[in-house]
Amino acid sequence: MKMLSPLGDLLDSRPVTVEIPPASLPSAAQQLLQELLTSSLIRPKDWENLAEAMREDLSRITHEDKLLAQLVDQKLLTEYQAGRISAGTTFGLILGNYRVLGRLGAGGMGVVFKAEHLRLPKLVAIKVLPVGPEQNPRLLQRFYAEMWAIAQLQHPNIVGAIDTGEAKNSDANSPNWHYFVMDYVAGEDLEAKVRNHGPLSPITACDLIHQVASALEESHKHNLVHRDIKPSNVLVTPEGQAKLLDFGLVRQFGNNMTEPGTVLGTLDYVAPEQASDASSVDIRADIYGLGGTLFWCLTGRTPFPSQGNLVRDLLCRVKQPPPSARALRPEIPAELDAVLARMMAVDPAGRYATPQAVMQALLPFLQTESNDARFVPVCRDSSGLRPPGDEQSSARVHRVLIVDDELDNRNLCGFGLTTEGIVCDEAANGALALEAIMTKRYDLVLSDIDMPEMTGPQLLKQLRETPPYANLKIIMFSGRASADEMAQMMSAGADDYLTKPLSIVQLLSRVKAALRLKDAQDRSDLLNRHMLEVNAELERNLTARDSDLVHARNALVLALAELVSCRDTETGAHLTRLQRYCRCLSEEAASFAGFADQIDANFIQMLECCAPLHDIGKVGLPDHILLKSGKLDSEERILMQTHTTIGADTLKKVASQHGFSSAFLQMAGDIARHHHERYDGKGYPDRLAGNDIPLAARIVAIADVYDALRSRRTYKPALSHSASVQIMTEASAGHFDPQLLHAFRRCASQFERIAREVGD
Repeated sequence: MKMLSPLGDLLDSRPVTVEIPPASLPSAAQQLLQELLTSSLIRPKDWENLAEAMREDLSRITHEDKLLAQLVDQKLLTEYQAGRISAGTTFGLILGNYRVLGRLGAGGMGVVFKAEHLRLPKLVAIKVLPVGPEQNPRLLQRFYAEMWAIAQLQHPNIVGAIDTGEAKNSDANSPNWHYFVMDYVAGEDLEAKVRNHGPLSPITACDLIHQVASALEESHKHNLVHRDIKPSNVLVTPEGQAKLLDFGLVRQFGNNMTEPGTVLGTLDYVAPEQASDASSVDIRADIYGLGGTLFWCLTGRTPFPSQGNLVRDLLCRVKQPPPSARALRPEIPAELDAVLARMMAVDPAGRYATPQAVMQALLPFLQTESNDARFVPVCRDSSGLRPPGDEQSSARVHRVLIVDDELDNRNLCGFGLTTEGIVCDEAANGALALEAIMTKRYDLVLSDIDMPEMTGPQLLKQLRETPPYANLKIIMFSGRASADEMAQMMSAGADDYLTKPLSIVQLLSRVKAALRLKDAQDRSDLLNRHMLEVNAELERNLTARDSDLVHARNALVLALAELVSCRDTETGAHLTRLQRYCRCLSEEAASFAGFADQIDANFIQMLECCAPLHDIGKVGLPDHILLKSGKLDSEERILMQTHTTIGADTLKKVASQHGFSSAFLQMAGDIARHHHERYDGKGYPDRLAGNDIPLAARIVAIADVYDALRSRRTYKPALSHSASVQIMTEASAGHFDPQLLHAFRRCASQFERIAREVGD
């Protein structure tokens, strides 16, 4: 075995002090371990995370081969690293701030390694070009041109550039390594994907090619031609996202790095004009290669099988007509075969002129495979919105508002959704979207983040603070925001998010899921309203004697609640205030469009009667918990929280035996169980979030907290009205329904009046 010598071979190594148990005469294996730790080939963090006994065992190993095997077993080294160390070829295992883990592949423009950051849990891919004194300088120029090209292109379907550097070899006769660092993308390339799993379905193939065309559109904006579009240069993630890589043959318009008459690219997918002269091609050469890649995806075959003679193959390519995928797979639509033929036309003038045109041509085939409908243009008036009254009234038709300042994105979303029978309107920014929402009812808003006049987050905040109607779904999308930033939109009230460029398959699945949830919530609201109406109708039809029973029920409810309060520190005045607070807040909220369909006179009357039962479950708590004068410890607090489920379960049992009062008892049970839930999902007992919390419980939560803040306890003083309102509106983020909190602000003065009128 060769030792790790010299240590200078481990480039840019960072000295690390590591404690290894002393030995009188360190063995070669111990010296090797120390060198690996010092050079960071074994990351200090990984070494520290080992159990102390394991570190001691490794430090006592005296055989290098056994040591390396154990380091691999403990995942401190990879098999690839151990093999390089054993062979003594350690140069380049550390490149800048990264340690190489393994080899991913190689091509004409270098070798690609899998690596990870020395101090961060981040995987990357590193492309390396060894350059010696005898190397053609044009190769290094191309290598740096690729770095420059990728650094310019910030696009979800292009592998992004992170870093670059040069590793100088201590051996003057060996080449130095030039490298650049890229995002590591898990998955397999299109060539391997088709070889391993067979030809793709037309929708999957078109979806992936559509994504690559979007990447080419971005490179086209920067006047770049890739010149090597082929299946092996398209990675597909497990989530179905395509990533274009390997810009090693990139050409910039006006920059003739390639000598006239030179042939570049993979012959199976190279355009006829590129086969003749690669120095003057434009974006249409990439469109040709993209067509060949689509042919491979659909058929599992290269477009032009080799005849075994390179010169003959080159001559044929100049005049070979485009192949037919339909001839090999008759189920492929003739229209798609025509698109393929145009992408691979022999004459560049016969091809699509831009990647955007290719994307538009593929739109009709980006739909669910169970739907045989073809593209039907979305009718728009001069304002860009569909005229009213165009949807069918005989069936439930969903309406979606697409908000984006880019017309192409609106067209793409509109096409995908209309093919599924969804009616789509459009708006170019948040301000126009609000105007549309105020004049028309939508089931879902699909909004971009970056827009002029009013951004997507501003629109989201406005719609969540003042919903125009109940259960409106909002999906955000962006091509610039990170996944974490998009996920934060969920905390701000979004129902879901997507990343650009949009995949039609993902778009449809997310939109349909959101619409299904909205339909379920609408049905639930309708059922609840129906139950309240039936209950109210029955009460209206009662005889005078039965009406007396209703009044008796209400009185008994209040009496029962007061009996519970006798064991608690609350007073009967608290229950009366709570009833009045709930009525006041409900009447104010009823004026909001988002609650208009949920709050009516029957709802308010029922809520007023049920509210005193919110803490009925406390009757089941032990005295040492209920009557404790100070604050509860963690275990006592958990026990106290069970009063919500105790009360709800009790009311549920009563409801199962008395069907006549089911609506009343259902609301009472909802309040008892859920009045301590939080709108952000951090409450108890079920951690419900948002509108999943019953409306009655959300109203009682505000009333109950306000009264608790205004009331004196042995462990706290009573707060003023202004301090209570400030705490609830400014220092309780995520606690309450934002729309109800807005209603509370508007009627806060009435809360203060009730608190004064109904004292303790």
